[in-house]
Amino acid sequence: MGLNTRLIVTLSALAVLSFAAAGCSPRLEPLVLSPSPTLVPPSPSPLPTEIPPTATPVPPPTPTPSPTPAPTINPTRLSNQIDADQGAIASRSVDPICLQQGDADDDGIPEWVGVYLQPGDPGRLRGFVLDDTGWYDLQPPTEEGGGMGTYPTCGLTIEDLNRDGRTELLIEGRLAGNVDLLHMFVWQGDGYGLLASFQGDVGVDARDTDGDLIPEIIARYHAGTGLAWEAVHTWDGSHYGWTWERYAWLHWDRPHALTSDQPRNAVISYYLALDGRDLPGAYDLLSGEAQGTEPYGGWAVGFSTTLGVEVGSVREIERTADTARVTAQVRAYDNEGGYAVGRMWDVTWNLTLEGNGWRLNDSTADLLDEWEAPYYR
Repeated sequence: MGLNTRLIVTLSALAVLSFAAAGCSPRLEPLVLSPSPTLVPPSPSPLPTEIPPTATPVPPPTPTPSPTPAPTINPTRLSNQIDADQGAIASRSVDPICLQQGDADDDGIPEWVGVYLQPGDPGRLRGFVLDDTGWYDLQPPTEEGGGMGTYPTCGLTIEDLNRDGRTELLIEGRLAGNVDLLHMFVWQGDGYGLLASFQGDVGVDARDTDGDLIPEIIARYHAGTGLAWEAVHTWDGSHYGWTWERYAWLHWDRPHALTSDQPRNAVISYYLALDGRDLPGAYDLLSGEAQGTEPYGGWAVGFSTTLGVEVGSVREIERTADTARVTAQVRAYDNEGGYAVGRMWDVTWNLTLEGNGWRLNDSTADLLDEWEAPYYR
């Protein structure tokens, strides 16, 4: 007999005895036990998957740059070449004041360019170019006016000054009376020709004046009372031409004396003071009536964006005992939103004589031109 059968029989007997004691007729009903639930063991928690560590990449070795090969100079050959060039110069009885080496004819090979003083009474400044094809003289087509100069000056520049793709040779000279000269030569295929020449009794400079990054040639002349008059020459692609004239201080040192002994000098000094950011000095050149109309603070704010001012073509057109009218052309450069904007004005000033000097009272201005300067100093 199985375990389950014996258990059922025993429980049935106990039930009969229980009911008998209670005085009840027993009614036997089979006792059915529910089977015990089947225990399912829990599934084990999954173990985390281990990710193998990523190896740190090893940077490749930095290659060591090879040194740039330098040309090997043959000392003997170089010495022989120098001796030959010196001999060629000496054979012409030339004693150079200054001597430079540069590519004067744009063939990629440097030439010797020199300046010397040819004996005479007075002597004459001369230039030359020596290359492997021969000797080339640099001299003006005429000696009228002293040629390239009569003093032993050493001013020599080899560069493409006007940015036309050709190299210019610039030779500076001087005449009696402190007159400065500048002669420009350029290679013309079979020799060097004179491209342009300039002179001024206060000097000749090359500076960019209009913001196009191409230097203009400026010939300077005495204008009296501490002033200089400057003629500006601009390269147009084929030659230099006069394009603008202006006034400047004779000397660059500061402070400058603002002169008002003449109406035109008062106007010139006014604009030179503005250009030099001497606003109090410029304001003092205004008449009492003009200052009463506009106090200094409000007047000065009007020049808060001014970059530079140039004045030229100053003419006195009318004058009485205590009044005068002066016309001028004014170039003004302003910073407008980060851009340098140039404007040309035709200005007429009314002046009054106050005390010992002329003062600017009121003006009218007509706009002649406007442009954007790519660059301003």
